[in-house]
Amino acid sequence: MKLPAKIEYGCNAVMELALRYNDHVPVRVSIISQLQNIPSKFLVQILIHLKNAHIVDSARGISGGYFLAKPPSQISLADVFMAMDDNIINGQVRYKGSRGKDADSLVVRLWQEISDDVVKRLTHTKYDELVSKFKNGQVTYYI
Repeated sequence: MKLPAKIEYGCNAVMELALRYNDHVPVRVSIISQLQNIPSKFLVQILIHLKNAHIVDSARGISGGYFLAKPPSQISLADVFMAMDDNIINGQVRYKGSRGKDADSLVVRLWQEISDDVVKRLTHTKYDELVSKFKNGQVTYYI
């Protein structure tokens, strides 16, 4: 399964902010862009989506930038996925096979179960856990 770039970048941008959450200092777009290798113009659009979803907030001015709007323990991967593309989680499983065949129905049901499991996992995976795992060397930096 391959994630759309905007979701991957959104998750990585939130991870960058989660790692810096206790610093209580806004992080500039240029810093997030450089550290996460996200094109600046694309990152700005991603941050707007995240801000509209109340995941991040911003501060203006010379020392301005972006920061998490709530603690990492209150932000799940599902929140970020939804902010970037609400159809990716809420979308119905679509199957273009001929309806009515038992095999087709079985595949659709199985795929729906897999989809439900993924959503459950994304919902229960919070950024404080990811930060902890990263700091303990249990996961790599990129999601």
